[in-house]
Amino acid sequence: MRQLATDADQDLPFSGPWASGAPAIAAYCASMLGAPTHLVAGIGQDTAGDTIRGRLSAAGVTCHESSGGRLRPTATAHISHYRDGHRDFDFTVGGTAATTVLEADLASLPESAAWLHLSGSALLFGEPLATSAMSALRRARASGATVSVDPNVRAEALTPASAAVLTEALTLAHVIFPSTGELEVLGLSVAGLTGRGATVCATDGPHGARLETPGGTWLIPAGSSDAVDTDGAGDSFAGGYIAASMAGATPQEAARAGSRAAAESIAVPGPMQAELTRCPIR
Repeated sequence: MRQLATDADQDLPFSGPWASGAPAIAAYCASMLGAPTHLVAGIGQDTAGDTIRGRLSAAGVTCHESSGGRLRPTATAHISHYRDGHRDFDFTVGGTAATTVLEADLASLPESAAWLHLSGSALLFGEPLATSAMSALRRARASGATVSVDPNVRAEALTPASAAVLTEALTLAHVIFPSTGELEVLGLSVAGLTGRGATVCATDGPHGARLETPGGTWLIPAGSSDAVDTDGAGDSFAGGYIAASMAGATPQEAARAGSRAAAESIAVPGPMQAELTRCPIR
């Protein structure tokens, strides 16, 4: 869940609450754009949880809730936006339903997945979620799935141990969606990752994205949009990219689809609110 202060300097009222969470946003967008999508998550039995369930259901996402999540509150985030462009984040994740995902909650989903997407925040916010998320990634990759990772680095939650696990996840990924500076924080380079065969699509807000593969580099312009709320734009990009890829798009076509999805998502208040438009791949 997320609430948004549009300008803390002016003491404006909060908008929302909105359904949110990096994995949920990516799942919402991928499903809205036609990819059969399953999400394993810890969601509380409360009003906030019902809001998230409602948006996932509206998008057609099949949600597999952790067995222990019903006994805890839904995780929340409060975000304050300032006129100079910076944002303050206040997360309440520890002790919530979000961290309760167990290995047993995965069932056989990793083995049946054609594509597994992991948000790095799942590796940073606590156990047993972190161990279960890495297990899902390793199992899906071993079974032949395409694996993508959004580093989603949260500096306040990064420890040497969690940085090591996140680095491992990135070196196992086929597709990586970093924001500006995230790879450098982890001591990784685009050249090193593409040298392993990975595709790296780095997003940079209104400046678009830089797609780098073992076969070349392309600059993808940002989609045309009047930005209203940019939170979750990177996750929306990932969801659009994944849906297009699963429909047979090339990396360049998928990146353009991701750019369109992000543009549509930021044109309305709140993540997981846009009625995304499907566009022909070619």
